[in-house]
Amino acid sequence: MLTLASASFAAHSPSPISSGAWSLLAPVAGEDPSTASPADTSTATPGSTDTRSADDGSAGDDAPTETETAATKAPEPPPNDDAFTNKVTRLADDYEPPFPSDPLELSEVLSYAVRDNMDLRANAVDIEISESQVLAALGAYDVFITGGINGSISESPQRGSAFQFANGSRTVGASFGVQRKFQTGGTIKFDLGATRTKTDQPVNPFDPGSGVTTLASYSLVPRLTLSHPLLRGAGLRVNRADINRAKVATSSAEAAQQVTAQNLVRDIVTSYWDLLFAHRDLENKRRSVALAQKQLERTRALVSAGRLSPVDAKAVEQSVAVRVSDVITAEGALLDASLNLRTLIGQQFADRDVLGVMPMTDPVVRPRAVDTHSEMERALANNPQVRQLQLAIASRRIDELVAANNKLPQLDVSGTFTPQGRSVDTIPNAMTGDPGSQGSWGEAFRNVFSDTVAGNGLLADWTLSGNLTLTWDVQNRGPKAQHQIALKQIEKSRIQLAQVRQQVASGVIRAANALRTTSKVMEVSEISLELATENLAAEQARFDVGRSTNFDVLERIDEVDQASAGALNAQVAYLKALVQLQSLNGEILPAYGLDLH
Repeated sequence: MLTLASASFAAHSPSPISSGAWSLLAPVAGEDPSTASPADTSTATPGSTDTRSADDGSAGDDAPTETETAATKAPEPPPNDDAFTNKVTRLADDYEPPFPSDPLELSEVLSYAVRDNMDLRANAVDIEISESQVLAALGAYDVFITGGINGSISESPQRGSAFQFANGSRTVGASFGVQRKFQTGGTIKFDLGATRTKTDQPVNPFDPGSGVTTLASYSLVPRLTLSHPLLRGAGLRVNRADINRAKVATSSAEAAQQVTAQNLVRDIVTSYWDLLFAHRDLENKRRSVALAQKQLERTRALVSAGRLSPVDAKAVEQSVAVRVSDVITAEGALLDASLNLRTLIGQQFADRDVLGVMPMTDPVVRPRAVDTHSEMERALANNPQVRQLQLAIASRRIDELVAANNKLPQLDVSGTFTPQGRSVDTIPNAMTGDPGSQGSWGEAFRNVFSDTVAGNGLLADWTLSGNLTLTWDVQNRGPKAQHQIALKQIEKSRIQLAQVRQQVASGVIRAANALRTTSKVMEVSEISLELATENLAAEQARFDVGRSTNFDVLERIDEVDQASAGALNAQVAYLKALVQLQSLNGEILPAYGLDLH
C-alpha cells in the first residue's frame, strides 16, 4: 500500500500565489552525523518545509523568522561550498495565470497520483497474487483426510449337485484415512478400514439339501504406508522450490511496485518543476513586454517633443509585437505543462472545465556537496531495478537446483505395515456340543492384539510389505538439456544485472555532475541577472538624457530576458538533476513523504 505523509509538505503561504519556501537540501555527502544539528537532520530531504519571510519577494533570506522552528529550519550550506539562495522561481504576488487554474501543492499532486494511478494499483494486486501463490505452494504440505463407504451384494444359488461353499454375500464397509506430504519429498498415510460381511453358506457343501446358514464376519484393518524418493525428488530445497519461487516472486512484485512508485514520483516532480518554469517564464515574458511598452511610451513622448522621428517609435512597436508573440507562445507552453501534469496524475479531461494548474510550492534551492562514490554505492545497494534482477537470479538458481536434481535416476522406496483384527460367527456343532457364537466389532478389535504376547508378539495378525523401484533414463538428454538451459538463464540474468548496474552508475555520475554544473551555472546566472538589470536601468537613464538609442535600450531588455531565462533554466535543471539522483539511489520516496507499506 502506497501512502503519503501529508505532514511532510505543510507550508505557510505568505501570499495567494506563493505557499512558502520549500527547502530542497539533502544531507551533505561525507558529513559527520555527530556534528549535525537537529535542524540539519530534520530537513535533509525535500520532504521538509522552510517558512521564511517573503516580504521583499525573496525566496530564501538567511535569517529565519520567528515562525521558523528547529524542525523546519533549513540547514546551512557546508563550508567552502558555493551556496546561495536563488530567488528566480518566486512568482510575484500580483501574478495571474492566463486561464483558470487549480492551485495545487506538490503534496496534493502526489496524493492524487497515489490515489488514481492505475499502475500502482495493478502492482498492489500483483503483490497480493504473489502472496496467495506462497500460500498455495505451502498447501502442498497440508494434512489431507480421506474417507468413504462401500457396499456390495451377490447371489449364487445352488445349481444341480455341484459343490458350493457360498450362495451369496452382503458387504458393508467404511474407511477413514489421514495423509501428509513431507517437505523432504516423502509421503506418510494412515487409513483404517472396517468391513462387515454376511455370507450365505451351505451347512454341508456336499449335500445341497442340508440347508443354508448365514455367517457374519467383522474385520478391522489399520494400514500405515510410508514412501520416499531416495534420489530424484529428494531433499528439502528441491521440494520447497515452489514455495521459495513464490516468495521470490512476492519480493520481485514489491520491487516492481517500488520501481513504478519511484518513476511516478520522479516524473510528477519533474513535471511540477516544468510547470513552475512555464509560469515563471510567462511572467518574465510579460515583464519584458511591460519594459518594452514603457520604452515605447518614452519614445512617443520624445517623438511628440520633436527629439526623435516617428520611425524610432515604429521600431519599438515592432519589438513590442515580437514580445507579445513570445507571451502567446509561453501561454501555450504553460497549457501543455498543465495537461502533462494532470495526465501523470491520472485525471480525465472530458468533463473538466479548469485545465490549468497553479503550482503553490516554491523551492528554495541551495546547492549541496555531492560525493559521487558514496551516491553510487547507495544507488547500487538500494535501486529497485537492481534488486529486481538480483531476485531474478535467485529464482533462476532455484530452477537450476531443481533441474540438477532431475538429472538423477528415480529411486523410490515404500513400505506398508498392516495389522488386522477379525471376528467370525461359528456354527453350532451337535456332535461336539458347541453352541456356536456370534462375531462382533469388539472381538475384532481385541483380536488385533495377541493373547500371548510372549509367544506371538504384540500383534496377532499383521502384514509387512515393502518395495524399491528404480527408473533410469540411460541417455538422460531431456533433464541434461533443462539443466543447461537453467544455467544459461542464470548467466543471462547476470549479464542483465551488470548492464543495469552500469546504467545506474552512469546515471548517478551524470546526475551528480549535473548538480555540480548547474549549481555553478546558478551562481553565474544570478550575477548575470543582477548585472543585466543594472545595465538596463543605466541604459534607460542615458536614453532619458539623449545619450542612448532605442536599439541600445531594447538590447539591454533582451539581455535581462536572456539572463532571467538562464537563471531559471539553471535552477530547474538543478531540481531535475536532484530528483533524478534521488530516484537512482532509492531516496525519492521517503524524501517526498511516501511509504510503500
